[in-house]
Amino acid sequence: MRRAIWMAFAAFLLFVAALGVVYSRQVLAALLAVWTAVLPLLLGCIIAYVLNLIMGRLERVYFPKSTNKAVMASRRPVCLILSIAIIAAIVAAIVNLVLPQVRMSWDVLENGVMMVAQNLYSWGEQNEEALLGALGAGGLDSLRESFTKFVENLSNGSGDGASQLSSILTTVFSTVYSIAHGVFIGIVALVFSLYILIDKERVIRGGRAIVELLLPPKGASAVRHAAHIANDSFSRFITGQCIEAVILGVLCAIGMTVFGMPYAPAVGACVGMTALVPVFGAWLGGAVGFLMILTVNPMTAVWFVVFLVVLQQIESHLIYPNVVGASVGLPGIWVFAAVLVGGALFGVLGMFLGVPTVATVRTLAIERAAKVRAKRSAASAKEPSTQRPSDENEAPEENRQSREKA
Repeated sequence: MRRAIWMAFAAFLLFVAALGVVYSRQVLAALLAVWTAVLPLLLGCIIAYVLNLIMGRLERVYFPKSTNKAVMASRRPVCLILSIAIIAAIVAAIVNLVLPQVRMSWDVLENGVMMVAQNLYSWGEQNEEALLGALGAGGLDSLRESFTKFVENLSNGSGDGASQLSSILTTVFSTVYSIAHGVFIGIVALVFSLYILIDKERVIRGGRAIVELLLPPKGASAVRHAAHIANDSFSRFITGQCIEAVILGVLCAIGMTVFGMPYAPAVGACVGMTALVPVFGAWLGGAVGFLMILTVNPMTAVWFVVFLVVLQQIESHLIYPNVVGASVGLPGIWVFAAVLVGGALFGVLGMFLGVPTVATVRTLAIERAAKVRAKRSAASAKEPSTQRPSDENEAPEENRQSREKA
């Protein structure tokens, strides 16, 4: 009976796969629509999980032993608001530290560009006759005709000018739409995360009820255990990643200060913030720091790259494996491999989720291997006990035969 059920299930899967191949475009369109609809909810779950790491710790210190109804009723909203305020304060502090320095660097870069443009203009005025002679009368006439034709086409609404204007407007509208759509998704995700956190106990009970409804008791127990291991791995990873980012940002700022490099606090904060992306994230902040220092002294910017390379090697081989790897219980080689493979398969998201995912799978595999070894050792311990009676029965028979021969 069970074999017939598995064969029917396999036939159903083959039928679904055949339909997917035949109607591949429709299936891809449907999957894209489902992904677009589910994306804000998934982002909301991620935001809720990160906020819950802070909110859970605040709830344990917000009058934990109080039986006052007002305190108990206000514990969840107050801790949730404080969690959002802490994250907002950290982001605001980093922005206020980095943004003024970036503006200053941008002003220096803008002044440099204007100076170069003025120098080119002065050089053009001084060498006007030579430039006109090199360009020739035909070149000037062609430039005039091209400009006149562009203006005429633009005024008539046809030709290359109109198409260029149309492409520019299309690009502008698509950019505005993308920004508005991203803001909308962010707002929906934030609101959904707040709903989850306000009543997270009921959400957890609902998830457990769905698992118990769809799976047998043994399978439901295995899923709950795997979810517990994953929660522990991901929470430890996020905590370790934040600690590692702070260490890297502080070391970068201290090193730049020691070597006399400009914008040390701002670049250190930028490197630390982007270091939340495992192993390779610090290079993003390093690129911003390079451009900022380049406006002051190009040679110092080159030495900053050398300093960042050395610091990144120390971070990748010493700090990250020991801080993050120790927090999730992974050896350094496993952390490095998880980041590389996850990044190659799924980009930045794979780099971020690769370490806790590998830690979860490794923990479950170790537990499974321990159970298998325990069963094998128990089975091997029982085998001698079953053979002892036969050995004891054979011993008197051998003694009797030896007496008869004597």
